[in-house]
Amino acid sequence: MGELPEVTALELERRDDTLVIWFNRPETRNALSAAVAGELQQVFEALPAASQYRFVVLRGRGGVFCAGGDLKQFREVFQGGAERAAIVEANAAFGELMAAIDALPQLFVVAIEGAAMAGGLGIACLADLVLATAGARFALTEVSLGIPPAQITPVVIERVGLAEARRLLLSAQRFDGTEAARLGFVNEVVADAEALDARLASLLDEARRCAPGALALTKQIIRASAAGGERQALVQFAAERFADAMLGDEAREGMRAFADKRAPAWAGGEDS
Repeated sequence: MGELPEVTALELERRDDTLVIWFNRPETRNALSAAVAGELQQVFEALPAASQYRFVVLRGRGGVFCAGGDLKQFREVFQGGAERAAIVEANAAFGELMAAIDALPQLFVVAIEGAAMAGGLGIACLADLVLATAGARFALTEVSLGIPPAQITPVVIERVGLAEARRLLLSAQRFDGTEAARLGFVNEVVADAEALDARLASLLDEARRCAPGALALTKQIIRASAAGGERQALVQFAAERFADAMLGDEAREGMRAFADKRAPAWAGGEDS
């Protein structure tokens, strides 16, 4: 089992088979500072080896998910006369964080209340499941600040499609949780924070029916499918992943459990 790095800008809450990652800078509305982004990248890069966790949840302390980039740090860039190369490097690092999140083998759930803005919403676009309160506020605000939404543009397009991505990325329009669900940013909308906690708990209970290894392989096939490429190569890739599963312990246990009319071991059934 892999170990996770020590963090100070985030909070890591370990709940048996679930890791809850908390943005923990409520005084800044959980803005994405360089320190926060750096720690997120370290954690997500370590998680593929941390097989003790089947589920990863990302949330925000203080009733807010994430207000986007840290504008105080942006101002310091202007005032400090940062070199262009340093700005390029810092922005590319955020793209590397996005790639690490996308490569996560565990089920990744984002739970949003308060607000999910700019880069925070971009991160949420990489989740397997997104829950949000109806009153949460959303926007891709970068162009209203005079900058492009550089690293999040591809994932926004993938999440909601090109037409809606163009409209929202180019207009910085704000919308609520109900509209976010209609657009496809959010999978389920709940009434308030209490309902968010309850639905998150029930969703993870439901997800425990899913075999961890099969889930990880399915995420690989989803990523390969979304990336496009030559059809026959995807056929072969999917067939190889299917064979990996069929020759593994999970498939044998799953088939035996089905025949025995019991839950498989990973869902709380008896080990065989």
